[in-house]
Amino acid sequence: MKSKEKIIGSIAILCISIIFIIIGFVLSSQKGTTKTSDYKDVFIETDKTSKKNNTGEGKASLSKKVEDSNVKSEDSIIKVDIKGAVKSPGVYEIKNGSRVTDLIKLAGGGTKDADLNATNLSKKLNDEDCIVINKNGEVNKTQMPNVSTSNGNIPNSSTANPTKSSTVSSSDNKGKGSVININTASKEELMTLTGIGETKANIIIDYRKQNGGFKSVDELTKVGGIGEKTLSKFVDKIDIK
Repeated sequence: MKSKEKIIGSIAILCISIIFIIIGFVLSSQKGTTKTSDYKDVFIETDKTSKKNNTGEGKASLSKKVEDSNVKSEDSIIKVDIKGAVKSPGVYEIKNGSRVTDLIKLAGGGTKDADLNATNLSKKLNDEDCIVINKNGEVNKTQMPNVSTSNGNIPNSSTANPTKSSTVSSSDNKGKGSVININTASKEELMTLTGIGETKANIIIDYRKQNGGFKSVDELTKVGGIGEKTLSKFVDKIDIK
């Protein structure tokens, strides 16, 4: 009788132990699953944040590249007028640093009676230049304002060579001998500076109004379309006082 009770008690203890082991295993599995899920959530959230940051940085970088590209593009293209003995006279956009010979080709070349021998074909062009190609034997009876001969000097009525038949304007002569105050200059005065047309002159004036004037000459590089290369063309002709 006592032997049977011992056997029954042992079986009961064994069953209880098995039950506790099963319960412990289930609870342990649930905790492990929760922790793994938490880690996954953390990784997913971190990945989303990283992607957002990368997207923001990418947009900022792209915006800056586009802005720099626009500035460089405006500085690299100039507008030049060509008149006289060429097949297609007019105003042309041409790469900065081009020569007179490049502009003549762009205008379809000279006419049969064009006096190209009297033209300085190697002269470098500047923004707003006016190139006049005369005919053979044609004498310059009139001169346009700020138009120079092919060697870059402005002729006068007493010293000009009457046989010089081709003239090339030079914006290098604009504003020569005078210093322009960029804080008070009018649009017309600003347009006398090399590389500054009507559009850029208006932008300078707008910037000046919005920012209470320029604190230094170098501040002009903050104006859209004016880089260090453009500023170097007329930096010795401007001041802020």
